[in-house]
Amino acid sequence: MKKVKILPIILATLMVASGCSKSKTTETKESTVQSSLNSQEINLSMVKPITINPLLNKDRSVGYVMNLIYDGLFTIDENYNVVPQLVDTYQISQDGMSVDMKLKDANWHDKTPVTSQDVDFTIRLIQKNVDSSYYELVKNISSVSIQNEKEFTIKFKQKYPFSIDTLIFPIVSEDKIGTMNTKDANEIKKNLIGNGPYKIDKYEEREGMILSKNEDYYNELPKDVKDIKVGVVPDENALVSMVMALESDIASISLNDLSKFYEKQFNLTTYEGRGYENIIFNYDNPYLRDVNFRKAIAHAINRERIVEEGYMSDATLVNFPLNSNSKYYDKSLKPIKYDKDKAKSYLEKVKPVTDEELKQLENKEKENQKNAKKDTKTNTKVVETKQETKNVKEKEKEQDIDKETQLKEKLAKIDLKILVNKNNTERVKSAHLIVENLKTIGIKSHIVELEGQALDDAISSKKYDLALVGWELSIIPDAREIINNSGYSDKKLESYENSLINATTEEQISDIYKSMQKYINDNVIFISLAIRDEYIVTNRRVQGKISPNEFDVYEGITNLKTPQE
Repeated sequence: MKKVKILPIILATLMVASGCSKSKTTETKESTVQSSLNSQEINLSMVKPITINPLLNKDRSVGYVMNLIYDGLFTIDENYNVVPQLVDTYQISQDGMSVDMKLKDANWHDKTPVTSQDVDFTIRLIQKNVDSSYYELVKNISSVSIQNEKEFTIKFKQKYPFSIDTLIFPIVSEDKIGTMNTKDANEIKKNLIGNGPYKIDKYEEREGMILSKNEDYYNELPKDVKDIKVGVVPDENALVSMVMALESDIASISLNDLSKFYEKQFNLTTYEGRGYENIIFNYDNPYLRDVNFRKAIAHAINRERIVEEGYMSDATLVNFPLNSNSKYYDKSLKPIKYDKDKAKSYLEKVKPVTDEELKQLENKEKENQKNAKKDTKTNTKVVETKQETKNVKEKEKEQDIDKETQLKEKLAKIDLKILVNKNNTERVKSAHLIVENLKTIGIKSHIVELEGQALDDAISSKKYDLALVGWELSIIPDAREIINNSGYSDKKLESYENSLINATTEEQISDIYKSMQKYINDNVIFISLAIRDEYIVTNRRVQGKISPNEFDVYEGITNLKTPQE
């Protein structure tokens, strides 16, 4: 399944073994107990950077450190909502084609002001470098119109409801970099002055850098912000090893790394990541075109148990492909709950929709849309439909048809193929739980485990009935690509998406998303399962709360304290 990746700065890098021997690790740990554990600095690590220009860097560990040094117009908070950073005020135009902005009284670390010209320069530098991690975010920007040193207008090529959400790239100094030449822009000496809460006091290519509090920061910082020492390691595996050896205080770790860290020495912070898991249907299957059959499946599947046992509680149950704390996620929505009796009741209503019937339904929908008296005729048809249903029931009673026998005959024709990635143990476990759930209501199913290109080919050629798939949610709260790849389409869903494209305010977006989420849930267009958790491990000597997300794992680091000398 294609993964949605809007912000590649967060991309996973190639994991290479560190090559450290066991004896070296032991020696490092012993020396660290005497240095890092008594240090007043907070110790971090990053992979050796190719560049420290935040716009041209591609390594996520370096990017997380650069987030401490550079701010953007906006940033992402712990709930994955966009919030102003360098921007003081902003106003989106009525047509959604531009946004007027005013900067805060922010300065660079050399005390010169952050200006509108810096914003324009930053956008042009990203647009010139198509391989920049932030290139996708500026593709829709046509120009920047500067009014004065602090006020400017960003103009867009096309209307996009999440235009503000794309303005999260770091702003760099035109005066310091001063060139669009990529080679020159990568020079270390041109990238030592930022505008964020930390400034670079010292940088050495092999040793790393020392960061200290920016006393001239435009936002209030705690009085006792600790200096940060950033060490350089050869690869991403070593980032975890450094924390284990007590040479680094904080690291982002995987679920597989959890067992390496002991509770007495480390604190664990769990946060909602961007790994979204769901079940999609093959709408070429005549049974799956019937909403009653999809509802039966949805009621039969115990999602809570899947999260608990399939994903080992390493996930958050969700009903839609948005982070559960997003301002656009409808927490009031009542999902289809696990209920075997309801599942069986929907099975009794199932009638497979043939290709011919599907065409007739589509033509009927088009005719209804053209009819000016749609509502009146619809009501009449509802009455007629109820009468027809009543007649059918009476006829069934007269003929003494055994519905249970009829249902068994219907289900005997069904054997659902459930497709899953054989290398993803959580999805494989979940698939077996689904098979077990479906069996309790009389639906036969079997699992097909594939990997790599074979899996992609099977999904694209629709050689499945149900498929457990994973996506990487975009930092931008735009769920349309996942929805459109569900394989389902109708005029109502299209109208919601068109309305969303034309929305220009948060209130409009929220209202449309609320209707869309209800419609997808009611029609079981796909079944959302969960969003995977991510982890930050922190040495217990460091006290205080951080609020990480996948955009900035060190969010809140200014609140951390170290032992007093």
